[in-house]
Amino acid sequence: MLYKILGFLKFVVVCLVSSVVVYFAYLVYADLTHSGGDIFRGSRYTLDTFLDNLHDEKIPSHKEHQHLYKALTTLNKERLGNINKNSDVPYDYRFFFQEVLPAFLDSPEQTLTNTGGQGPILATFARDADYVAKMLLISGPESKILSGKRRIKGYEKRLEMTGTYTSAFHYPTGLFVVDGDVINPVLQKWDGLVILDASGTLHIKDIHTLEYRFRHFKIKQSYQDYLDFLKLAEEQKFSIFQTHLLIKNGEIDVSPISKKRFRRRVIFQDRHDAISIYDSFDKQLTFYELAQTLKEQYDAFNVVNLDMGPYGYCARYERDKRVILYNGKGKGVQLSNIIIFNYN
Repeated sequence: MLYKILGFLKFVVVCLVSSVVVYFAYLVYADLTHSGGDIFRGSRYTLDTFLDNLHDEKIPSHKEHQHLYKALTTLNKERLGNINKNSDVPYDYRFFFQEVLPAFLDSPEQTLTNTGGQGPILATFARDADYVAKMLLISGPESKILSGKRRIKGYEKRLEMTGTYTSAFHYPTGLFVVDGDVINPVLQKWDGLVILDASGTLHIKDIHTLEYRFRHFKIKQSYQDYLDFLKLAEEQKFSIFQTHLLIKNGEIDVSPISKKRFRRRVIFQDRHDAISIYDSFDKQLTFYELAQTLKEQYDAFNVVNLDMGPYGYCARYERDKRVILYNGKGKGVQLSNIIIFNYN
């Protein structure tokens, strides 16, 4: 009798295990055919899959649109499947599938990565790239750090360079803030502001059109706006420096009159909000020639100048070891500030 009971229990266990195996096999199949996830590097879900499933009455439409959204988070040309501009696509999906998605794929935004210092672009950080930008206040012949943090835990690479100009008093010129600490409250005429938010994301702003949470700040015209903006910088732990704005909202903002040519370095933002660092190296350019180059070749939308000449320090580090010195400081020069991009 005992053997019969044990045999029956064994039969039940085998049935349960078989059921579980079948269920998980179904889940894997469903994930392969109805989701945007890639299992073992498979990429079977395409726009064709979506349209086929959309006509299947057994599959809820809201579920299929969720699958489509998941698939679009890893956009590549394989996702298009056989869809092209001549495909017979339902009207409600035609514009997005045949025009918007191909435009996304053709956009330079799809290939933005850290360049590693090849050519004039020292680095590019896409809008959602994992990087942390920081400002330092430094002083003396040994460049002692007085304010700010040079290294960020979890990031092994650094690209660092001089930010704004240094005065005759070895101090940053123009409005200068480090992690909410107002270092220099004195405004200059220059229109460019570089603002690093608390997360380390860099923003290029025109001082005349400052806005935060739907409030405009006219810090050159209104004393109250000036005070409120500095208070905001303290509260939000912003880092800020002021400098020349060379391109503003896609338009060149410097005069072609000046013929002074030097090696130039800038930070620019393109129309996709990617941030890049450009160095002209051996090319001696006027501000206007530089702006023309950046607009025509890189679609620069906002551009700010960085200090150069004997103050134009720039170097790349990996695991705290300097791997490239692009430019050292001049003899006897005391730097006052550095901007650092931490990344992996």
